[in-house]
Amino acid sequence: MVLQYEERGLKMKRVLFVLLCIAANSALLFANGGIHWWANGSGTKPAEITLKNDSDIVLKKENLTLRFVDDSVIVVCDYVLFNRHSSEKQIDFAFNVTEASRASSLSYYNISVDGIKLESEFHLEKVDWGDERSYKYWELSKIKLASNKETNVSICYRIETSNDGTYYRSLFRDNSFVYNLFPALSFGDGIIEDFTLTVDASDIFGWNGKISKIEGIDIAFSGSERIVTKSFKNFDLNKHKQLKISYNIKNFYFAKLYEKYGTRFFGISAASELKEGSTIFSASNLLDGDCNTAWVEAKDDFGKNEKIKIESVHGNELITQLLLVNGFRKSSKTYYENNRVKKIALYVDGIRLGEMTFPDRPYHPVNMSNILDEGELLNLCGDFFASDTRKTWTNAAAFHVDKNIEIEILEVYPGTKYNDTCISDIYLIKAELPIP
Repeated sequence: MVLQYEERGLKMKRVLFVLLCIAANSALLFANGGIHWWANGSGTKPAEITLKNDSDIVLKKENLTLRFVDDSVIVVCDYVLFNRHSSEKQIDFAFNVTEASRASSLSYYNISVDGIKLESEFHLEKVDWGDERSYKYWELSKIKLASNKETNVSICYRIETSNDGTYYRSLFRDNSFVYNLFPALSFGDGIIEDFTLTVDASDIFGWNGKISKIEGIDIAFSGSERIVTKSFKNFDLNKHKQLKISYNIKNFYFAKLYEKYGTRFFGISAASELKEGSTIFSASNLLDGDCNTAWVEAKDDFGKNEKIKIESVHGNELITQLLLVNGFRKSSKTYYENNRVKKIALYVDGIRLGEMTFPDRPYHPVNMSNILDEGELLNLCGDFFASDTRKTWTNAAAFHVDKNIEIEILEVYPGTKYNDTCISDIYLIKAELPIP
């Protein structure tokens, strides 16, 4: 048989799929795996692939494990293949890499057969798409399937997921991972006798994240589950061609954002600071990155019209986001007994940009794993945009702060015991690039 397949489309961006090329005199077959070639930003259509079936090769079993780790997925896929032919067949296992540098989206890739690791050879193929020239990159390995015998093939790789618009000035939207099942239709009659899927979201939930949606296969998380597993008998690939998992890890992104772009090139002050014995609840506590400390105002009332002033040390600072951790988060006691801020006004270099009302959240300790769930995020590109403040902008992404940012307290949620208004922390981010 002659190797037969077709691919149409232009260059694809950061997409991978696994091709399992089964050859009896070079017949081409595809195994499960990879990310769907969605239309990219330029509107390029997904690749179209025509497969040549080999009914002699049966996919008896597949164990697929998807472990979501931050903005990547570790894929482990174990196949049990059975060659019904009267003679040995050779497999050319080809893992398609859509970029010359695998490290940009693919951290590692390993393949083993019957427990023995195989080497893979990097291969480049030039492709001419009309007026445009492109390149395809492959990791190639050769496998032999003995006649009338099961062979275990395992692959493992780590790949970045596609993010639906998470930039430093974004609303931290979902990531998505798409795994193609349809290439395995080339095996036998497209039925997997024994198929098991495991989705491990432990790391996502560790960041207080969530699985937004699972499409393509009937599997779901419930209760406190962090790992779900489901097995299927005679799994029909004609009915389940693609698996898509959407998830949100906004706290992970904010932590990385702050790690790279967080700034402390500011001084901070307030008109009043509460003193209790030798303890001063000073404004400097707001920039210490510790939510167990707090600034507490010392006015006779709840601190109405009290301003926190964040002053630029060098001048002309670029600030994209400000996150405020409301209340005294040291404990449930300190949180509820004292006032929390309800409404503020924001000023940049003396220009009043607008007001914002905060929800009165139930108490939870705060760290980077839940910072966006517990903090009040002020996206300076959107929350306070108005035509009369346009002169403070250099673009639609950030403010240049020449002198200071001021936060004015307008209203509070009253505490059960004290009339003191508390704020635990303020995080400032200066960024001109998307998060890595």
